[in-house]
Amino acid sequence: MKGFLIALCVAVFVLGAGPAGVTADGPASDPQHQKALIDQIRAQLGSNLADALAAQQQLQQSLQNNAAQQREVQGKIAVVQQKIADLDVQIEAAMQREAFLAYRIDSERAQLRQLARAIYVAPTSVLVLLGEAQSLSDLLTRLADLNVAGSRAAEVKDQLGRDLDELQIVRSQEQDARDEQVTQRDALASELSKLKVLHTQQEKSMAKLQVKIDETRSEIYLLKTQSARLAQQVTDMLQQQQDEIIAAAMQSVWTQVQLWTQANNVGQIPTSAGHSTKYRFIWPEPKAQISQGFGPSKYWFEPAYGGYPHFHTGIDLVEPFGSPVYAADDGIVALVGKSSSGYGNYVVIAHSGGLDTLYGHLSTALVKVGQSITQGQPVGLEGSTGNSTGAHLHFELRINQKPVDPTPYLPPGAPSAFKG
Repeated sequence: MKGFLIALCVAVFVLGAGPAGVTADGPASDPQHQKALIDQIRAQLGSNLADALAAQQQLQQSLQNNAAQQREVQGKIAVVQQKIADLDVQIEAAMQREAFLAYRIDSERAQLRQLARAIYVAPTSVLVLLGEAQSLSDLLTRLADLNVAGSRAAEVKDQLGRDLDELQIVRSQEQDARDEQVTQRDALASELSKLKVLHTQQEKSMAKLQVKIDETRSEIYLLKTQSARLAQQVTDMLQQQQDEIIAAAMQSVWTQVQLWTQANNVGQIPTSAGHSTKYRFIWPEPKAQISQGFGPSKYWFEPAYGGYPHFHTGIDLVEPFGSPVYAADDGIVALVGKSSSGYGNYVVIAHSGGLDTLYGHLSTALVKVGQSITQGQPVGLEGSTGNSTGAHLHFELRINQKPVDPTPYLPPGAPSAFKG
């Protein structure tokens, strides 16, 4: 983008020159100045095209990541659906066993009622049965048989009741497990739906970006036959349109982070040993100088946000090229990416409480997705990748996907190694 700024300054100087200056379309235009301006504009268009192609590449990678996430979620849904089907079979079998045990219990109760009724209605039948005993031993045996028969019937009934109670507990547990699987399936279905919506949005951004790429290529081709002034006007228009589309493409990084967070519950991360006891963050570059703060920006290439035409969503820290970049807080790596525009090579770390930090323009990332990170652990090396005019670190904090000034979370004052 540095070349673009130079081209824009030259164009404004030449086109805005007064009577003593050189006009772009006037008959007295110096051919050498005209050629120089056209060359500058051609370089500007080439820079625009390179940025758009880089954004297109990143969007394509996001689409591929999205498709992979959809396949993963669909696989999880299939597994959960199979578990639900298996539990349905188990619950149905348990209900059948319950029905059979209930039938047996009712049968045993009926037999006991019949025995009691028989004794009540015709007590002499029992006396006759006992009177038919051939001896005292036979009498005692008959009495014991009657007692055993009554006790056995009662024991069978009680055992069947206990079996039924246990079976109902098991069925209740299986039903709870099924309900849990259904909840999980619904959550996965919701996640899949969001992925599909994002996929559609990304495809639309890709189509719009392709249109602008084609327009830029056409403008480069037609530049030979256009006046410098007209070429500059068209270039400025294309730059504004492409900046908006590229900014939307960069936002896809944070959308991917959001989807990763939904699929991977960070929860409460235990505080690591040596973590600051006073501040949530430490400076990711303790010896750095702040080259640009958080908030409204004078630089045209910063995206619009919060009603401002240009807004810097983080802070820029400058140390020598290749300096280590440290994690500001404990967390889990949610995203590691690279692009020749935007954030360049970057790492995003998810923290407790809905906080996410991004470390951009790295020369090299030193971590991988899913890795647990402790405060002060190196996550990359400072570089100048992406939309960068020199080696620096873009440090960005987002809370629930909204950019927030990170300085209140850092030790006060200039960057330092102070933890507190």
